[in-house]
Amino acid sequence: MININYDKCIGCLKCVDKCVCGAIFDNGGKPDFNRKYGCIKCFHCAAACSENAFLWGDKPAIINEEMPVIEETFGDDLKSFLMSKRSIRNFSDEIVPMELIKEALEIAAWAPSAKNQHPVKYVVMTEETIGKAMDIIVKTLEATGACPEILIGLKKGVNMVFAKAKTVIMAYCKANAINPLQDTALALDYASLYLHSKGVGSCWAGYLKDFASEIPELRELLGLPEGAKFHGCMLIGYPTEEYYYIPDRIKKADIQVK
Repeated sequence: MININYDKCIGCLKCVDKCVCGAIFDNGGKPDFNRKYGCIKCFHCAAACSENAFLWGDKPAIINEEMPVIEETFGDDLKSFLMSKRSIRNFSDEIVPMELIKEALEIAAWAPSAKNQHPVKYVVMTEETIGKAMDIIVKTLEATGACPEILIGLKKGVNMVFAKAKTVIMAYCKANAINPLQDTALALDYASLYLHSKGVGSCWAGYLKDFASEIPELRELLGLPEGAKFHGCMLIGYPTEEYYYIPDRIKKADIQVK
């Protein structure tokens, strides 16, 4: 539960203004909690408090006492960084360290989430599990006749499900998630951008997302809980592809101001 250290609080009441759900109010010049309004633990109050007076239980509700310094050129650098990112399907044999993957998924917790719910959970598939999953998918497609293009591609040496990835991040939400599609997309995008900054390429895997939720053997292999569903799957690895330019985007933003 969020608490206030009144020995530090100077009564500026910035937290009252920043509270998005009205859970903090002015109680005679000092902030106080109205618990019935349902604090969503977004920590806007802690981020806006210059005195670090907010606690999570009995510990500070912030990571550190100083905001990172953002250089003036960061905006231009970020623009170039985002425009340089491409979907990667050809990966080298070098395995992405699991510690780096875990770090990227921890950073994904800072992505926006409906009502600060953060319902996204992850399964990281390694090479052995990918092989087992592909066997299940092939068996299912052969039995059902679905997605014939995948089997045709395999005969040509093209894997349309996993490409050449040796690691895959699977993201799922349980049935009680408020906005699972949006939350998953934002979280995985945060993770993929961080991985991109570390030289790791990524690509969304649409076929796999559907198969992993619908094929019982795959659900069991990946330990998907009852009622849960995969909403995003991302192939990751070190790219063998090289790009020398940023190509033009044929379909640009369609913007109307009314």
